[in-house]
Amino acid sequence: MPQKVKIWKIWENGLCFSAISFSYDTELFQKFSKMPNAVWSHKFKYWKIPYSESFLSEFVSTHREKIEADHDILLIPLKTEVLRRNYSKKTLKSYFLYNRAFLRSVEKNPYSVTEPELKIYLDRILYERNLASNSLRAALQSFKFYYNIVIGVRFLVSYSLPKRENKIPESLSRKEVIRIIESLSNPKHKLLLKLCYGSGLRVGELVKLKGYDLDWDKKSIRIRQGKGKKDRFSLLPNSCKEDLNDLFKHQVKSSWIFAGQIPGKHLSVRSAENIFTSAKNKAGITKDVSIHDLRHAFAIHLLESGTSIKMIQRLLGHVSVKTTEIYARIVDPMVSKVKSPLDDL
Repeated sequence: MPQKVKIWKIWENGLCFSAISFSYDTELFQKFSKMPNAVWSHKFKYWKIPYSESFLSEFVSTHREKIEADHDILLIPLKTEVLRRNYSKKTLKSYFLYNRAFLRSVEKNPYSVTEPELKIYLDRILYERNLASNSLRAALQSFKFYYNIVIGVRFLVSYSLPKRENKIPESLSRKEVIRIIESLSNPKHKLLLKLCYGSGLRVGELVKLKGYDLDWDKKSIRIRQGKGKKDRFSLLPNSCKEDLNDLFKHQVKSSWIFAGQIPGKHLSVRSAENIFTSAKNKAGITKDVSIHDLRHAFAIHLLESGTSIKMIQRLLGHVSVKTTEIYARIVDPMVSKVKSPLDDL
């Protein structure tokens, strides 16, 4: 087999191809010569085949450290394994970006990386970038998945997992929520924030809602493939009924409730975040809050009204009730009944 196999992308007439070159090797040359779409360039001495991530995934995994290519090509087997496991797009993006940043830092083929190099890199970003524990945990998990599962080496098994930060989310009062929503003049933007708060949705779930996800008879919203690729139901606020009925007088139930500027696409998460930020500023709210804090407010205000933790867990789609119990640290009726000793002086 050849010592090195070089792979790169080329574009011709708007089409993408893989260019593959290597020192002459009878077995590998015959393999490409039998491929129906492979073309040998006598002038440039490389094979040209239509760009295919499925082919490159198997090819890179087979030839491993012999491959010379951009890190995006070298990491295709990582993408394949994530897709096989049906992990979310967010997980794929996280695993890919962390591993690409590391490989660019060490400037090495991933199959030649050593465990000490990974440890040094993790320690460096711990000290130099002052990463939050969740970010460091995400980086560590990305490396473990790639090297332990995809490449098949036992790296970072004993590397200490940083303790999670136990932060209490910022709390918006009912009056502050009303001020934020009422600060908007655009009816659709107002509806966006009303549904986010009134149903306790993640922003990524909110922008993907379609008309047929609403059930007025059961007063519920169906959230399809939320976090963890799980479907669930949440509350459909009565106060949104008139706005939603008006909306679907002009569009079909199979369309996005919040359509984006590109035809056929839903509103982007970034656009929804910007709508909230604009509303917050107009309302004069100085707290460090984002659109996700409307979801927190949903849970906090339900808890204040006497809704059980278990029911809130179900509506929010939390896997563990421990995640939901963080709101009990904000809403503690016993605290308000305790008198400060200062007041007795």
